[in-house]
Amino acid sequence: MSGKKYRNKAMKIVVGTSGVTGVRLEKDKETLTVEGEGVDVLALARALEKKLQLLAIQGTMKTRRRQRKDRRTSSSLVDTDQLHSSLPLPIDLTIDIFSRLSLKSIAISRCVSKPWALVLGRPDLRDLRLTRSQARPRLLFAFWEGNNLFFLSSPQPQSPDEMLSVAADHHISFSFDHPVKDISASVNGLVCVRISGHRFVNGRRFKVEESVLCNPSTGQSLTIPKVKTRKRVGIVSLLGYDPVEKLHKVLGMIWLQDGITMEHQVLTLGGGGASDEKLTWRMAERGIPCPCPSSAGTQNICIGGVFYYIHAHMIICFDVRTEKYSFVKPPKGKLYHRLLDCNGKLALVPLGKSYYFNSETVKMWVLEDRERHEWSKRVYTLPPMWKDVVDPEEWLVIVGVTGPNEFVMSSEYSGDPFQVYYCNFDKETVTRVVIQGVGALRSGMGYSIHTYPNHVEDVKLMEL
Repeated sequence: MSGKKYRNKAMKIVVGTSGVTGVRLEKDKETLTVEGEGVDVLALARALEKKLQLLAIQGTMKTRRRQRKDRRTSSSLVDTDQLHSSLPLPIDLTIDIFSRLSLKSIAISRCVSKPWALVLGRPDLRDLRLTRSQARPRLLFAFWEGNNLFFLSSPQPQSPDEMLSVAADHHISFSFDHPVKDISASVNGLVCVRISGHRFVNGRRFKVEESVLCNPSTGQSLTIPKVKTRKRVGIVSLLGYDPVEKLHKVLGMIWLQDGITMEHQVLTLGGGGASDEKLTWRMAERGIPCPCPSSAGTQNICIGGVFYYIHAHMIICFDVRTEKYSFVKPPKGKLYHRLLDCNGKLALVPLGKSYYFNSETVKMWVLEDRERHEWSKRVYTLPPMWKDVVDPEEWLVIVGVTGPNEFVMSSEYSGDPFQVYYCNFDKETVTRVVIQGVGALRSGMGYSIHTYPNHVEDVKLMEL
């Protein structure tokens, strides 16, 4: 805290803060040590930032003038290191504080000042936030009407043993130029949305199909650039995630009139590094020619950096990192199954299969070894208490797996109340969780609603 004027101003702010019992200036005359109980550190940091903002701006301008010549090669992390020195708290403590904020508080904090925005954009803060979110994942609910897409999320109960009621405490909506057709599952915090409609140019009608990436945590959306090809009749975009490089990638498959995919391209999200040039589509290894896969999140899934999607008689695998194709022989003939992440392994459950209060078993195929095409068949007997807990008027589908032999089931339509069931076959328990806020969406038969367990919050802003 250089300059007598700024030191005096900072000390006055600290002394006037509730809970502060003492403050002293260290020998380097740049550090203030604060003592007290129950001090609101974040509020104190905000007050210091507001009063001393001029100092931060001046320091930033000087630094930028010195480094103007090599601005093109400087990375955002270097910019962050130059500016976080103006923050009143050590950067490690600032990152720890920011990582614990709610999504709404993070969005507000980005607008406070440029140093705050740069700190919130640091990769280490994003990784810390993701790690904490993965330890306590959330339930994500999605539904759409016309051109509008809505997301709600709620805390995901950890090993629930009795009936609970939790609130959908995060609401976000997106509006598009054309109607929503389908959406992908949540892929490490992002969702891929397919929209389709028509536009008129000089009295002629043209079909429009676009894919949009949405982040329910930040409210940001990003339209995926069009693939440059003359062969295109249609395109399906599938979203994957590379956990090693920590990058999202979009696999675009161009299909011809007969519905066979002929050209495959890849787009990496936010992998530009120090270059100022925006990344574009690039050709990928030629995939196995097959009928165009569905972009709906029930018949494709990304698990551990490998993207799986269904062909009529096989399962296609795309390694997101190496961008190489392979395939897995199915455990039985024609596939009409929903793909699930079963504790890091691909699992198949019958698509369209509903479970009622008088159902008795759950059948599932689990891929044990992808290289050897080895599957195991698992048959679970529903616990005796199933009939007593499940609402007789509900029909449920399996939407995910949250632990060893613990399944999550929910209705495909919004209701009042809207309920999610946790069925633990090891403990032989069935827990009903009422999600407050979803039932209010009911209109007639209610909205078709998609439920995604194990959703994580990614606060990084998307860029190409």
